[in-house]
Amino acid sequence: MAAPAQRTIIIRRMYRRAVRCCQGCMHRICDGMDIAIKLLGPVFVVLAVGLFAFETYTFFAVVLPAMMEESSLLLTVSLASLGFFLLVNLVYNYAMAIRLDPGLPPEYDGALSSLDTELGEELSAAPPRQCSRCLRSKPPRAHHCSVCNRCVLKMDHHCPWINNCVGFNNYRYFCLFLLYLTSCCWFVVLVFLKHFCEAIWHPRRSRLRFFDRQCVSLSWIIAFCISIALCLLGGFHVYLVITNQTTIEFHSNSSSKDKAKRKGELFRNPYDLGRRRNFQEVFGPNDFLRGLWLLPFAARRPPGDGLSFPCLEEWKA
Repeated sequence: MAAPAQRTIIIRRMYRRAVRCCQGCMHRICDGMDIAIKLLGPVFVVLAVGLFAFETYTFFAVVLPAMMEESSLLLTVSLASLGFFLLVNLVYNYAMAIRLDPGLPPEYDGALSSLDTELGEELSAAPPRQCSRCLRSKPPRAHHCSVCNRCVLKMDHHCPWINNCVGFNNYRYFCLFLLYLTSCCWFVVLVFLKHFCEAIWHPRRSRLRFFDRQCVSLSWIIAFCISIALCLLGGFHVYLVITNQTTIEFHSNSSSKDKAKRKGELFRNPYDLGRRRNFQEVFGPNDFLRGLWLLPFAARRPPGDGLSFPCLEEWKA
């Protein structure tokens, strides 16, 4: 009887060691991926800028001169103005998403002292949470980014294409960047379509040189592929905006919904204030139909400081 018991104990110990070894390997792999994303971030930014520059060159140096010979002056000027408008807003929002700090929580000691000052002698309120990794305070909706090694206010995700986290301060610029990038891609797809078809199926009819035809073909293919991917990604973020969720909260809320459904309960996102208020939480108190929110340098900023957010119960009260 002793021998089987000893074998069972040995097997359990070996199993625990194997599990710990696998967990250690997974942690090392994740750490390596975080380092790789951090190092490759500038490469992704340079690649994105290079693609923008290539598409811009093809439009203004190849397609637009060809259109001036084939189309009316009014149409050519209109398309040139529209393309320039989309390009300026694309570059502006992309630069702001890269440049702006997504939001850094205050130091834990400072948050604790400010709470004591506000409460005075009342000690019943719960103290602020503290991140176990960066040791800063951890307000609601804040999360620790393993790539940046810091906490981010209302963190959505870490984006290697902007080499930055997407959080409270730059989320609207990131969303507008996706919107203008999608618009630019479909602009290229539609405007370049005639010259692309000629370059592929009727190259002898085209007035463009061989190099210009290659630029048009490559630009159209890149824009079309990116536009398809952006429609999926942009649609997901539209859903997040109108439901007042982040990407991280979407996954946690989905899990909470499944648990509540199994218990026969109804789960609702506590930050869901309705579509209009949810939209204004991201793009500021600007009327959607007026379209001023499309120009963040002229629109009003979103409310709040990223440390606290209105909840559904507060609005009902």
